[in-house]
Amino acid sequence: MVPGSAAQPGLTGRTTMGIFMSNEYHLADGSPRYGHRSEPSTDQPAATAGFRVEEAAEGAARLGLDEMAAAIDKRLSSSWADKPDASLAALRDQNPEELAAAKALVKLHLGSQRQWRMKAQAVRDKQLSGLLDRRKASGSAREILALRLGLIIALIAPPAFIVATNQTDVLKLVIVGAICLAAAFLGGHFLTIRARVPVMPTIRGPWLGELREDVVNATLVAILQNKGAALSPAVAEAGRRGWTSIQDAAAAVAALQG
Repeated sequence: MVPGSAAQPGLTGRTTMGIFMSNEYHLADGSPRYGHRSEPSTDQPAATAGFRVEEAAEGAARLGLDEMAAAIDKRLSSSWADKPDASLAALRDQNPEELAAAKALVKLHLGSQRQWRMKAQAVRDKQLSGLLDRRKASGSAREILALRLGLIIALIAPPAFIVATNQTDVLKLVIVGAICLAAAFLGGHFLTIRARVPVMPTIRGPWLGELREDVVNATLVAILQNKGAALSPAVAEAGRRGWTSIQDAAAAVAALQG
């Protein structure tokens, strides 16, 4: 909540946080504090043309899980990501106010790391909607549903039989439990292959955090340039390098998906 202001009835904590961030990064006329404005300002030097402040954060919010996984793989295999860039670290240390603004702007668009992943999951579900419609039209979706129901019944039947017959042999229960666990694993694997749905990518938190920092760095560079700060081409490139890598990975995934 903004200090000195009364809470408005009907607003949730998330809504209040969104209003706070919006007020922090927008001027009274609604234009972005660090972005391009509709009218030239007489108080600030002319902004450097090119990178828009919100571009990286907005683009990151549109990523699906497949693009995230590809971006992580590309980053892990890139030599520039093996260790932190000294010039970029110095830029962050020398501009704490702008760095805080960049982090808050990224959070405004992406939310927490968990929320960002959920957004990416929603994007992936939308991307796969055409595939699922095709499976339904062909009848294979009904087949997979029948197989899943059969697997569930097969896993429930043995324990239910033991309970119904009042058999309390611990060893028997352990053996049946182990068999059911193995059957669930093998059956799920079989159904995944039979359904022919692209496998869910694995997104590890620390590596996703590195992608988020790449978005923050690109936003920081854009904020500084829009404030008229003189950045060397090498430092500006270092700040945008991670976001450029994410874009390249997303473009490659889009080309594969056709």
